[in-house]
Amino acid sequence: MAEQIIEYYRKHRRIIEENLQLSRDPEDIEAIHNMRLSIKRMRVVARLAEIISKGKFKRKQEIKGINKLFRRAGRLRDMQVAMQLLHEHESAELQSVIDNIEAKELKQRRRYEEVLGSFDPRVLQTFEDQLVRSVSGVEEKVITHASYTLLAEFEFDIHRIYHGSNDEKRLHNIRRRLKDINYLNNIFDESLPVADHLNISIEKLRELGEVAGTWHDCLTLESILAKNIARHPETSDPIVHVLSELNIKKKGLHDEYVCILLNEMKI
Repeated sequence: MAEQIIEYYRKHRRIIEENLQLSRDPEDIEAIHNMRLSIKRMRVVARLAEIISKGKFKRKQEIKGINKLFRRAGRLRDMQVAMQLLHEHESAELQSVIDNIEAKELKQRRRYEEVLGSFDPRVLQTFEDQLVRSVSGVEEKVITHASYTLLAEFEFDIHRIYHGSNDEKRLHNIRRRLKDINYLNNIFDESLPVADHLNISIEKLRELGEVAGTWHDCLTLESILAKNIARHPETSDPIVHVLSELNIKKKGLHDEYVCILLNEMKI
């Protein structure tokens, strides 16, 4: 099982390194997305390694070197998602809005490239070295117990975060925990007792992830459009129609998301 963890990390390290290079191309918008997904998986590996090693693997220390790049890539990704969604509503009336958001995307790209230029890729090797030291030779039963412990922690987090509220920020954080559970389960070839903890199958968890992800994309565009109106009031008229359609779509996704959380996961 230790080798599964190490190989899982190595796989996603390669994806990160490949997409660090691909992300230099402004036209390759999937590179940012793919890199961030693998960094998220890397974070779950770090949390698992910390539990397995009883704190000898310093999770926060090992991911510190990549956090700034991850955050800056996230801001650029938000703009990319907004542009993709906005082009679905493209019209002559929206051109000034699209121009404004394209300018913001360009600004976020410059900031991302600045951070990328100073990023030290050796942090990925240091992480791997510490991971190998921390988990190699550890008994299977110890790793199994650690993975079950982390799964239970994620489940507890979901209940703690929700606490009877449909607040969008809480639902977003629950979405993050659901993804973490998926990543953790991926390490062990989907053999963890996820259904016992969440009351839903792996297939349903993936479906829930798609719903929550699309809902979050709507939130992202809504926030960016609202900021655009605040800075450029003259663009409010063409945006109102987009916001109206977006709100209908968002509400449907929100209701489906919450329905699964409450009626099937019974959080």
